[in-house]
Amino acid sequence: MRDRILQAAEEMVQQRGLNGVSFAQLAKAVGLSKPSVFHHFPNKEALAKALVQLCQDKYGAEYGGIIDSDATAPEKLQRIADSFEHGLRVDRLCLLGMIGQGLGDLSSEVQDDLRLSATRSIDRFSQVFEQGRRDGSLSYEGTSEAAGAAFLAMLEGLQVLARSKRDPDMFTQAAKGYINSLIA
Repeated sequence: MRDRILQAAEEMVQQRGLNGVSFAQLAKAVGLSKPSVFHHFPNKEALAKALVQLCQDKYGAEYGGIIDSDATAPEKLQRIADSFEHGLRVDRLCLLGMIGQGLGDLSSEVQDDLRLSATRSIDRFSQVFEQGRRDGSLSYEGTSEAAGAAFLAMLEGLQVLARSKRDPDMFTQAAKGYINSLIA
């Protein structure tokens, strides 16, 4: 049951942000009473902590599979962008970004977990930029860490902007244009 609640919470947070989700809504979504939800997640902090861990496990594995593949660096960047585009098209924006919108309302422990998750994502994306720099397929200024952070920020920002405009094709064109601008 805990996994069903977490899955419903993931979807709701990706659509509304953490502050836009109530335990009453979660209970209704999974067909439980509100106290039953509190049994698994005693408060929003516990739910946020579990969602950050889910983000690391689920999306970390997805991106890890892309990064560990034999694809070229530009292909890897495109596959990562495709994953973000898919999230946009099914109205499930980046979980990390959506939890981060409510950062000020989270405990320092959950903020630290979120920071670690963001750092891990940036580190993963940095590996692709470093691969591209080494093999000459990507050209960018600065460190691979800065490029990885900029890439993550660009994808998250594009999701929000394209959702606001109700124009997922804008995401596709902008992400492709950004990636193409990096190709050496």
